[in-house]
Amino acid sequence: MFAEITLPLATAGWAAIATATAVTLHRRLHTDELTGIGNRSALRRHARRTRRAGLVGVLLIDLDRFKVINDTHGHDFGNEVLAAVAARLADNTAPGERAVRLHGDEFAVHLGRTTRTHAVRRANEITAALAEPLDVRGHQITALGSLGLTVAAAGTPLGDLLGAADRRMYRAKHARRMPAIRTGRPRRTRDLSPPDHAA
Repeated sequence: MFAEITLPLATAGWAAIATATAVTLHRRLHTDELTGIGNRSALRRHARRTRRAGLVGVLLIDLDRFKVINDTHGHDFGNEVLAAVAARLADNTAPGERAVRLHGDEFAVHLGRTTRTHAVRRANEITAALAEPLDVRGHQITALGSLGLTVAAAGTPLGDLLGAADRRMYRAKHARRMPAIRTGRPRRTRDLSPPDHAA
C-alpha cells in the first residue's frame, strides 16, 4: 500500500521539478541578463505571435554618445544606465507590446498590431518617457537616443522590419545637431523625426 502511494507522489514531485526547471530555462533563454528585459529571442517569439492580417510596428532605439558615459564614469556605471533605460522602457510599454535589448546600447520595442497613426503616437510617447532624467548613483542622466520606426504588413519578416527601422534610426542619428545623452535635465524633449514607413 505504501509503495502504491509513494510512487504517484514521487512522480508528481519530479513533474513539478521538471516544470519549474523548464520555466526557469525558458526565462533565461528569453531574458537579457544585464537588464532583465527581453532579448532578441523574446523579440522573435513576440513577432511570431503577430503574423496575422493588418500592420505591425517596430521601434528601434540607439543611445546617442553612450561611449561618453562609459569613458567618463566606467563600464559598471554604463551598465546601470542601460538597466535604468530598460526599466523605463518596460514601464512604458502597453499591452501587446514588447521591449527588448538587442545588444550593447540598442533597444527595440515591438508595437504588435497597430496603425501608422498609433505607431507614431507610441513612438512619441516612448521618446518623451526616455527624455525624463534617470537617477543613477545620484547622477541625473538624460539617456536620449536616436529612434527609427517602421510599420509594415504583419507578415513581413522580423529581419526586414529591423533593417528598415535601423536605416531610419541611423538617418535620425546623423541628422541630429545636439548631444542626446548628457548629465543634467534636458532643455526640451527631443523631437521625433517623421518616420517613413516600409511598404
